[in-house]
This record gives sequence, structure tokens and C-alpha cells, in this order.
Amino acid sequence: MNIYQSLNKIELTSEHQLLLQASLLQGQKALQAWQQWKEVVDIEDHDAESFHLFPLLYQNLSAHQVDDPHLVRLKGVYRRQWCENQLLFSKLGVILKSFQEAGLKTMLLKAVALASQYYSEKGLRYLSEFDILVPTTDALKAIRLLEQLDWQPKGKLPENLTSVSHILRFENPEGQVINLHWHIFWSCFQDDADNEFWQDSLLTQVRDVSTYVLNPTDHLLALCVQVYPWNPVLPIYWLTDAMTILNSSSAEIDWHRLIRMAHTYQLVLPLKILLTKLQECLDAPIPISTLETLETINISGFEQREYKVLTTKSLPMFGSLTPRYFQYLRAVKNVNSRFKLLEFTRYLQYVWGLDHLWQVPYHATFLGIKRIRALHI
Repeated sequence: MNIYQSLNKIELTSEHQLLLQASLLQGQKALQAWQQWKEVVDIEDHDAESFHLFPLLYQNLSAHQVDDPHLVRLKGVYRRQWCENQLLFSKLGVILKSFQEAGLKTMLLKAVALASQYYSEKGLRYLSEFDILVPTTDALKAIRLLEQLDWQPKGKLPENLTSVSHILRFENPEGQVINLHWHIFWSCFQDDADNEFWQDSLLTQVRDVSTYVLNPTDHLLALCVQVYPWNPVLPIYWLTDAMTILNSSSAEIDWHRLIRMAHTYQLVLPLKILLTKLQECLDAPIPISTLETLETINISGFEQREYKVLTTKSLPMFGSLTPRYFQYLRAVKNVNSRFKLLEFTRYLQYVWGLDHLWQVPYHATFLGIKRIRALHI
């Protein structure tokens, strides 16, 4: 079995597939999926992933004028999520206003961008945190601003943070989370790495504050990183988001650009899986020529090695170092001159915020012990 065939076996339960079809398809296919899903799932006893799709399911069934007592339950979930998201967007508007007043340009990423731009109503997409991108040159200024707004960074702040990372997580006293990004992908740390994404982004409004989101083509590309089996995001989420983008903006997708950028960022393998799954599960409107072109593109040796190593069962104590190593290799391959002067151990020193190189093996051991303990809880 080759790597593509192996990754194509990403697990999507039959229940989740039926729920996706009932929530996202149109006509008889959606109605049949709804009836089949009801027969195998107790609507009062479900997993969290299914629960988060209930608002979307409610909207689709209502649009099909379905008369079913279960819609009362679904409507309640939808209304609750709508109210919660309104509060979150109000909070986000205040944050974005502070960034704007400080002269900081922002772009929304991931769930909050999808809910704002591609879902027809803001109550349809479950939100648990905010993801905000700023230009690389403004990263340190944005970090200081969030601290002034009583958002505390989670973890240490290495001196050369923006050179060895792409994101910093913040939490406020209420437990809300902001992920501050200064790069979209964790493998590209040059100051100009995201220029093309910024240039072709879309202007949008959140509570009368201007901000940006990725265009639909680039948002599909960004979803590719969730496809890998070592990513914690389950297929039901990234398939829902991708299909929602296609349903709302299929005419605006630049398929040639999508393939070109997947090749540039070495995301050909997950893009193949994403588009194949969309077509198989949801009959997505993907041009046949695009799928045929993807079939002719060879998966790079690096992508193959990365997949093989990261899906091989490793020693639990130091398993967390493996993703870091491939992150480092991706950064080096992307011609970051600073990385070329660093050995992997020095890279770990910067990422972990250590003062001295000799602390790296001790910290790696400490993290390994924590990992083992977590596996036995």
C-alpha cells in the first residue's frame, strides 16, 4: 500500500458521513441521509463532533421544510450556538478595534474566519477560540498589545520568537483563547512568506471593524494541514468547512493556483486526500481536470518521508520531538538563512525559550517524562 492509499483510509465513521450529507447536501440525498442517520444515532446520545454540526443540520432541514419532532432539539442547539457566537464576535470586535487603533493590520484565520465569511449565518460554525494573523514585522508589537489588554501568553517568549515559530497562544482571565499568528504555515518563517496571501485576501467587517480573511482558494489550501492523521482536527470538521467554502464560493476558486501553491508548500498529498474525500462523501463540485492534474503530480520525497516517520509508532518519551524535527526541516528547505546557521538543538533552544544550549537535553527529558505520565493517567 502506497502513502496516498494509506492516508486515504483516514477514518470517517458512517454516522459522521450521514450527518455531513444531511447537513450539506441538497434535495433527496440530504433527506435520505437524515432518515438513515436517525435510525442509527440517538439524538440525545451523541459525540461532541456531531453536536457541533446540529445548527448546520437544523438550517438544512428547515430549508427542506422537514417536519420532524427532532427539529425542536436541533433548533435549541442552533439558538444557543448563535447566542454564544454573538458574544464571541462582540469580544472579537473589541480586540480588532484595539489592533486597528494601534495601526496593526489583521487577518482572521480558521474557525472565526470561516464563521465570518463563508457560513451563511454566524451561528452555524462552532467557535472555541480566535485565530488572528498579523504581518511578521508587527508580531512583537501585537504581543505587547495583547498583554496590555490582559491577555497572557501561554509559555515562554524566546528572544528570537518570530524566527522559530509562527504562533503564540494567549488566554484571558475568563479562559478565552487567542492564537496570534504571524505566519499562516508553521514551516515558513521568512518575513515575506505570507505576502501572496495578504495581497489576495478579502476585506471583511466584524462589528464595524475592518479586517481580512483568506480568499476561498487559499482557505482550502490552509485546511490541508488538518488532513494529516497526526493533526487533532477530525475529518468531520475539515470536510464540513471545505464543503461550506465550495457551496458558498465555488465560482471563485482558482484551481490552478490551489495546485500551484500546494506544490510550493509541499501539501500535495493532503490536498489530494481533501478533494478526493469531498467528492466521494459529498459529491463536491470539483472539476475533473483538477483531479486529473493532481494525479499526475508526484508527491515529493520529503512529504513521503514526513508521512512515513510521523505515522510510525515511536518511543513515547521522545515522540514529541519528531514533529519538531520535520518542522525544522521544512523551515530549512524553505531557505530561511537563519535556520541554515542553526543546528536542530539550537532550534529547540529558541523554540522552548531556554537560556543555554546545554539545557536542551534536560528539557527534552522533562517533556518526555510528562508525556509518559499523561499516557498513564
